[in-house]
Amino acid sequence: MEAFAEPGCAMCRLLAVSADKLVDTVLYEGVNDVPTREQLNAARGYCHSHAQLLIRAGGALGTTIMMDGVLKVLLRTLAANPVEQAGASSVRGLLRRANVKVSHTAVQKLVADLSPQAECPVCVNEAEMLGHYGRTLHQHLAPDNELFQVYVASDGLCLNHFRQVLADGLPGPALTALVTAQQTIWQRLHEQSDEFIRKNDHRFRGEPFGVEEDVWQRSLTAVSGAPIRTYVKSKGLTQ
Repeated sequence: MEAFAEPGCAMCRLLAVSADKLVDTVLYEGVNDVPTREQLNAARGYCHSHAQLLIRAGGALGTTIMMDGVLKVLLRTLAANPVEQAGASSVRGLLRRANVKVSHTAVQKLVADLSPQAECPVCVNEAEMLGHYGRTLHQHLAPDNELFQVYVASDGLCLNHFRQVLADGLPGPALTALVTAQQTIWQRLHEQSDEFIRKNDHRFRGEPFGVEEDVWQRSLTAVSGAPIRTYVKSKGLTQ
């Protein structure tokens, strides 16, 4: 319930904290772990969102070692592909190959080989944790309990995580509670948005803003989620 007491999507917050801990652990003790590196190389590095978590005090060397491993894989991929590459220092070689036609099939193969061959390791962990948190919500959410009241008073779940929790299948009482709570939250946002729009009308510019002052940010987060750094502020390895 603690996550619902904080601003933003509770699921985004829980998953961000989990992802941050995983990246911290990898940087601290998993940089030279062979299975970890193989998974990362196959994924062609971390996804855009989770790569941000590598930027932390004490993480420079570990990040460099891991990304260099990925770069080596990418270089081998280029070298093994029919789309020949002239040496980086060979300007003449590049010019000589400039007009050479390359088959569309070869280009497609190169694109496929450079694409992730496995999912981002942190995304894999995130999916597992989402299932765990979703099941916890299924088990404990009901229209007449404390969790429901905390949920209704919170920012709820972002649209993406609300859909995912629904898709996982809920028992009757939990489904009713979840939909009712989320509907209440969205209705509250809608009413505050209307008030924000009204007060931006020149006729009402003199009225001070109230709780609706930051509704533009909260509604954006509710629909599209927020950057992972919104929920975690990494201080360094092992925090």
